[in-house]
Amino acid sequence: MDSGWSIRGRLFSLWLLMLIVVSLAVYWSTNAVVERSLREGQDRNLQAVAQVILDSAVKTDATIDFELPYQAFEVLAYSAPERIYYAVFLDSEILSGYDDLPLSESPEQSSYGEIYRGESTRFYVAGKPIRPGSNEQFRVVIGQTETSYQKQSSTIAAWIAFAVLASFALLALWAELSLRHALKPVVAIEKDLIARPADDFSPIERRVPSEVVRLVQTLNRIFDQHRGLLQENRAFIAEATHQIKTPIAAILMRAELLEREVEDGSRSAVKDLIIRARYASKLATQLLMRATLTYREVLGARDQVDIGALVAGILRALDPVAEIKDVGLVGNNLESAEFIIFGDRIALREGITCLIDNAIDYAPSLTDVEVSVRHDGGRVCVTVMDSGPGIDQQELGRAFDTTKRSGGHAGLGLSIVEKVAASHRGELMISNREGGGTRCDLWFATS
Repeated sequence: MDSGWSIRGRLFSLWLLMLIVVSLAVYWSTNAVVERSLREGQDRNLQAVAQVILDSAVKTDATIDFELPYQAFEVLAYSAPERIYYAVFLDSEILSGYDDLPLSESPEQSSYGEIYRGESTRFYVAGKPIRPGSNEQFRVVIGQTETSYQKQSSTIAAWIAFAVLASFALLALWAELSLRHALKPVVAIEKDLIARPADDFSPIERRVPSEVVRLVQTLNRIFDQHRGLLQENRAFIAEATHQIKTPIAAILMRAELLEREVEDGSRSAVKDLIIRARYASKLATQLLMRATLTYREVLGARDQVDIGALVAGILRALDPVAEIKDVGLVGNNLESAEFIIFGDRIALREGITCLIDNAIDYAPSLTDVEVSVRHDGGRVCVTVMDSGPGIDQQELGRAFDTTKRSGGHAGLGLSIVEKVAASHRGELMISNREGGGTRCDLWFATS
């Protein structure tokens, strides 16, 4: 089963999302607070300079005695390296400074920001009557660009956001280490289960955290159920095979005796009964063998097997069967070299036996079944060829099923062979020979 997601990955994603959101929020909020604080400080400096300029103007009887105190601008120069603009008005008449400075739209607003000469600039307006009770106003507009203030606020906000980012990164690392430590019992259970044989359904007895106790209890309950099912299946297969093969053997023996006693007209019917009884007995054996191979595949039994020597032994064992049908068994290139593969010896023996036995069944009398072994491209191939009727072209793709082959039943033999090949990372290829007969190539991976 493929994993759809991991706890570690999901937690990391949540931490990363929270880290991004918090960092952006900290940056924006810090930038706003710092910018506001710096702007308030700039407004206080502008107010102080404007007040000094106001105090430097004196109204006499006929004229205004005014001299711009340039030393007052040093306060702004010390606080930030920015451009400074000013204008001094007597009511609407400009007395000194820049005559195009933007004025506040609201008379009550003393400080405001505007874009002046292409730069963001902070302005402050201050005013006082030229004498007590007079309607004439002496006003000062003082401005300073704020590029350095904005850069300073952005730098402070960035450093604070970076500090938050580093803190969250350390917390994420600590959370990762904590999660790994917390998952150690689960990883230990995984390793125990991987190391177990396929038929080991003993309960998990490892101490686990309370959070996974119910999971372990559920696994132990499932193990107990599967152990019972495995035992029942083994007993059922053995009992069913015995119960099927025993009456079939009795029927076969009775039919063979009956063949000697019946008249010639009924002998063909009895012979057909014998053939069907033998097929039923063979099918029961193949069913048992298929179940056995499935179980051995789950166990993963593996060792080094010399295929050439194995095939030679199988030919010697099947020689009496071939003699009954007047079929010869010819082994080519079996022991001239070592054909070693890593696999299940019993499964390989049964698969190759089924393949050769199938060829014997369909080989005509007084013909040979040729068996050879060869190396090819890092694989070992067992080739079995007979001179029988072959396989219809329309049935070649279905040769592994329990379909009919020309001349009789295929049974489960080829299905067992294909299963053995698949469990050894190989394949079974069947084709018709020129001049009649079938060629079966059974491939196995060498490692």
